[in-house]
Amino acid sequence: MSARTAGLLPAELWDHVLSLLPPEHQQHSALALSRALPASNPSPSSFLRHLRISRPKQALETANALRHSLTGSAQAVHTATVQVWRDDTQLVVNLLLALPRPRSISLTVGPLASPDHIEDLVDPASIHRSRRWRHLQQLAFRFNPYSVERSYHTFLKGAYYDVTATSLARCDPADLPALRRLSFIQDLPPTYGLVRPSEPAFGLHDLADALDEATATDDANPAVAAVEPPPSASASSSFVPVTGKFGRVKKGDASSMDFAQPIVFFQLGCVTHLALSPLAAQLTHLTFRLPRRALLPSLVDLPPGEKRAPFANLRHLDLSTTHVADDARLPTLLRLYPRLESLVLDRCSGLVGRDAVDEATALATLRWLGKCIGGSGLSRADDAIRTWRRIAKARPTPSPSPSPSPSAPAAIAQVRDLVVLPPVPSLVSLGLGLHSPLARRTARAWDEAFEEGRGEALRRAGERCADVGERWERWEGTGKLQREGDKRVAVFADQIELEGESERDERAPRPRAGALPLELVHAVRAAVADSDEPDPLFRRFCAQRGLVPLPAAASSALVSALGRALVAAHAVRAEPAGGQGEGEGAGAGGFALCLTPDCSDRPGRAHLVVGSSGGAAAAAEGAAGGRGPGAGAAAKEAEVREREERERRAWSEEWDEEHGVGGWRRPEGEHKVGCAHLVGRKAWALE
Repeated sequence: MSARTAGLLPAELWDHVLSLLPPEHQQHSALALSRALPASNPSPSSFLRHLRISRPKQALETANALRHSLTGSAQAVHTATVQVWRDDTQLVVNLLLALPRPRSISLTVGPLASPDHIEDLVDPASIHRSRRWRHLQQLAFRFNPYSVERSYHTFLKGAYYDVTATSLARCDPADLPALRRLSFIQDLPPTYGLVRPSEPAFGLHDLADALDEATATDDANPAVAAVEPPPSASASSSFVPVTGKFGRVKKGDASSMDFAQPIVFFQLGCVTHLALSPLAAQLTHLTFRLPRRALLPSLVDLPPGEKRAPFANLRHLDLSTTHVADDARLPTLLRLYPRLESLVLDRCSGLVGRDAVDEATALATLRWLGKCIGGSGLSRADDAIRTWRRIAKARPTPSPSPSPSPSAPAAIAQVRDLVVLPPVPSLVSLGLGLHSPLARRTARAWDEAFEEGRGEALRRAGERCADVGERWERWEGTGKLQREGDKRVAVFADQIELEGESERDERAPRPRAGALPLELVHAVRAAVADSDEPDPLFRRFCAQRGLVPLPAAASSALVSALGRALVAAHAVRAEPAGGQGEGEGAGAGGFALCLTPDCSDRPGRAHLVVGSSGGAAAAAEGAAGGRGPGAGAAAKEAEVREREERERRAWSEEWDEEHGVGGWRRPEGEHKVGCAHLVGRKAWALE
């Protein structure tokens, strides 16, 4: 197409063509089109629909353009992505605050940022006053506070980003009614994956030096020298291998970053505060990637007597790179988050070490994970039964009146015995890319061990469902139900929910995938609607636990039908899933265990060289060398250019590590169909 014919097409057509491109390419493509074909004249909205700040001073240029725009271009911004570390953070925040209707905001937080900047961005009073985020659907933060030079300024100042979570916890859900996805991702530290032995105790340095000399002498003899493979270095220019005996780095290594790097969250109690906030109840997708931080206690160790449910509607949870121990907290997580459908535990420490992937302990861990996931419904039922037994045992038994009058109301029978039908587990996908690559034999063994544990737990839950139906029928046959009136059977409310009831779609309400048949759901609802639970304490307990109690007069046929339906649902889930491999998905059981990682395990990089000593040192060196102030200024400019080139190269290398040949982001065909990784990508519109 020539420049002359390009002007014959309307701007709306060019906008439509650009809108067909992936969001991350639209802004750059619109700019390239306007330069290659000036007559095409795409509308300003095509440049700003998916705004990307990827170079220094671009935020200032964009802010000035929006300020002087006469067409209200800021209204056209749907997504705003900041991918630059060296820029005026306050200016970037002001630009984001000036957007009236963003749907997605993604922000990089580097060494030049401070918690005050993030507090300005998510200030609850400002959000309420401006009402600017009423259309915001997702909010993502990427933290990289690392520095190339040793500095303890962050630790001394106490510059931690706990305020990000606490400020969001104080936000009114009415001010962010569309927010569903929230992400906190911290880059891996530059020393990630490097094992450094402890330094010798005081007084043993001479012995260490003698051992170093002896080692050097042995290395000189090829017959004695031991071959030690070097650590797996990545393409990152900031990777510094730890060498020498006892892990000491050789002196004079200016590129070494073997020192304490800043952390993002000081105390993880802010996560608990966020989990119990009103805003958390509307979130459906949550990402917390905090390398080697034990985050599970903050999600499950709730304050005593807490009645609020943490992240009540959470469906997707990503805890990659965190520390997950094989203790009771993971089963507690599955019990406290009953709507969770996909869980990602990529590169998590504490489960299976790299050297133990083929050991029996790894298979035992996979079986334990399968039991935790398959038995999550049974765990919920057992927990409710245990809690009610304690309550029923502690409550006083009402004594009968010595001479009841005929007009006195009948005493309310207190509920003593409770049986709960175990629900079908909601979790249908687990992303467990702990290590890569895994041999096919190892991946197959992991799959089999996981399915063994999951199938065993699901079969136990099915047996419990059948036992509940038989017990209720036995009680009805002996007359205990009518005579005593203190026995109840309950089902969890999420098992009789219908999708589409609260949605504005044309489809009729329908049962959740893998749940009860529609006719049975209507029958249970009708039985519950025709009766009112007389025991107020038991009624409050069921409301708090999400239980729906059937009346004492419920027929054994209805309870038996419920039990049989849940037995069948558990049996379907217990069927083995498909094996790990390209393009293979979950089996008939509908569960997908994906062992392909979807995040990097390579040491991170410090994108910025933060420090004011470099330029001054260069100027002083130039002046001392007799070259005058001009030479010092030239040396400083050369250092600035070198720094900018290094920072650009860091972005390029990072992109190659993710998307290049052999990059850690594997194509969709190498993941299980419907696995947790692909669910997260689709939700965040990565692909």
